[in-house]
Amino acid sequence: MNNFKANIKQKYNISNYQAEQIIFVIKSLGSELSKMLIMGILFRNEILLFLFQLIFMCFLRSFSGGFHFYSYWSCLLASVLYMSSLVFIFPNITLPLYMQIFLLSISFCICYLIGPVLSKYRINFPKKQLYFCRNVTCSIIFLFSLILYIIPQNRYMVAGSWMIILHSLQIG
Repeated sequence: MNNFKANIKQKYNISNYQAEQIIFVIKSLGSELSKMLIMGILFRNEILLFLFQLIFMCFLRSFSGGFHFYSYWSCLLASVLYMSSLVFIFPNITLPLYMQIFLLSISFCICYLIGPVLSKYRINFPKKQLYFCRNVTCSIIFLFSLILYIIPQNRYMVAGSWMIILHSLQIG
């Protein structure tokens, strides 16, 4: 990485800080993609539900943050356990529609009042960005609740409800 850093600094005439940022992005992307690939292999028998949950989780975490682990292996282990529960356990626990809507409403409030939860390595958001992230998160939860009310119960909707509920609990 040091050779890469020296090469991009020289080739693009950027500062040491900018080169470090580029290396951080490359490492982060590599880390996240490798975890997704490992989990994709582990959940290959439920790949569609896993991908649904993964995409949904990425939207929620992008705007409301969440619990962070600061090593690759602890993050991978926590992610596998979290996704295992969301793919294999919670889709089989169907609550009555009114109870799901009630729990989603509580999740909405939690995400608005507490989110976004940032990593210790990120600086705080300006107020405008904070409100934007809260509004997007709450819009996602509201739209999901509306869709849940319209579309008949199925594994994906049940799993999505649990994703929102667990997500709001882990940021709370």
